[in-house]
Amino acid sequence: DCWGDCFGDAVLDTCDVCSDGNSGHTFDSDIDVCGDCFGPGWEFTGNSNDDCVLDILDIVTLVNLIVDTVEPDYDADMNNDGQVNVVDVVALVYQIFGDSARIADAHIATVMALDYSITLFADGYIGGVEMTLSHGHDFEIDLLEDAMIAEYKTTGSTTRLVIIEPNDDVLFTTNKSFEIIDIIVANSNEEINVDIASEFELSAAYPNPFNPSTTVSLT
Repeated sequence: DCWGDCFGDAVLDTCDVCSDGNSGHTFDSDIDVCGDCFGPGWEFTGNSNDDCVLDILDIVTLVNLIVDTVEPDYDADMNNDGQVNVVDVVALVYQIFGDSARIADAHIATVMALDYSITLFADGYIGGVEMTLSHGHDFEIDLLEDAMIAEYKTTGSTTRLVIIEPNDDVLFTTNKSFEIIDIIVANSNEEINVDIASEFELSAAYPNPFNPSTTVSLT
């Protein structure tokens, strides 16, 4: 299956490999370094280590770059929105592992900042959380272990953290109080709205808990 002449007597085959029938030489300039015909080589979105494949190492690299607030030296903007954050990590996870049997995506999340801890509630699947905290010195944080990846870095009075696929409501606990400076919560493909609460109130039961039915109000 020849598409036409290439370098004189040579022809192109169906894989775009240029072969010279007279000399027996093969001109594979159309094959990139990863072995793909007219492929991008190592320079494709999300590939942090130039190894021709997207895998867990690329996810770890991207998480660490976000935590370290380092500008990537490669194309890490998976969703082409002009910025690199946890939404891109979630997109990379989806591209590598595909759509597993997960529940429906969350569309809104609520963060409870109580008792030196953060608890996250959502109405569906959460792919990742990115957060920046402000706090005093001698601050210590303990991230949840039940997650695909959970990393943080504290510099002075600021801590930056990323958690991918959290499987527990309590994201972390700390030894001191803190303030949430910035937060991004993503489902499997986009950032979702987040409500932040720092206190709650439970009303008394009415008419009283010994009746056949009673009502309480949570605010």
